[in-house]
Parts: sequence; C-alpha cells; structure tokens
Amino acid sequence: MLNGRQGENIAKRFLIKKGYRIIEVNYRCRIGEIDIIASNDDKICFVEVKTRNSLIYGRPFESVNYFKKNRIRKIAQHFLILNKQYQDLSPRFDVISIYLPQEIKKPQIRFIQNAF
Repeated sequence: MLNGRQGENIAKRFLIKKGYRIIEVNYRCRIGEIDIIASNDDKICFVEVKTRNSLIYGRPFESVNYFKKNRIRKIAQHFLILNKQYQDLSPRFDVISIYLPQEIKKPQIRFIQNAF
C-alpha cells in the first residue's frame, strides 16, 4: 500500500529526472505544509503531491480544492518572505498526481504545471 511519503519520494525523483533542483521537501510553517519546493530555469515551483491506491474517491489531483490552493499560496508567500534569494524567480504552483493500484508495479504520474 502506497502512502503519502512514498508518493512524495516518487514525485521528487520524477522532478529531478526532469532537471528540477529540489530546494525543500515538506516545508512547514504555522500556516501549513508544502510537499516540495523546487526550481527550474527562472521558476520556483511549489508542488502539491497527491497519491492514491484507488480511484474510489476520485483521481488524486481532484482533491486539491479551493481551500488547499489558498493555503498553498499563503505558505509560498511565507517561504518567499523568509528566503529572499528566491524572490527573483517567478512562482508557479504545480500538482503531481500519483496513482498506483496494488496490481500495477509502475506508478501513473500526472504532472500538472501551473495547476492554479
């Protein structure tokens, strides 16, 4: 059974293979948490990772709702205020959706850039 941490590790490896530089994993502040913060070219990417073993509750990316998006934006602002070295990069909000039912060995990864 796949859990959130395993999904984040899959997402991290996926981003590294695509040429991203991982800045932070599980960035926490008083507002909440962002799964992955990475950079690519002139972008700083705030990445929400959603992992599912079943589609009974919908596809993983569908669980990133209005409230979650707003919280991620606020956490990103908090990160940029504290980490001024990244303020010249354009922020982008991405979602990595990972679906891995038990009968399949390779995860199905959907990378949604500029998700919101």
